[in-house]
Amino acid sequence: LSSDLSLLEDLTIVDTPGTNAVWVDHTETTLNLLPSADLIVFVTSSDRPMSHSEGSLLKSIVEKYRKPVMILVNKMDLLAMSGGDHGAAEKKKVTDFVKQHAQQWLAHDQD
Repeated sequence: LSSDLSLLEDLTIVDTPGTNAVWVDHTETTLNLLPSADLIVFVTSSDRPMSHSEGSLLKSIVEKYRKPVMILVNKMDLLAMSGGDHGAAEKKKVTDFVKQHAQQWLAHDQD
């Protein structure tokens, strides 16, 4: 990845190991890098979007580190074969599901 944009001169992207894996050190490695992050890009999969364990992890990350989070849904292309609309209905269903669960898990008390 390269660019002549000065905005990107000090940008570092770190692709951490997946969490919730059989190797416990993957989650530990990821959690150890979070304090130095300016933005957390949380990736979930369209074939298993926002599992309970992902939701719990996302909630704990936001509560503990107070970092902005961007949620991306990976593998949306797998849904393109669903229906005659190139998967539009299924993609919307997955996107709505992710939004709903993210809002539930990330809701802050307004008191």
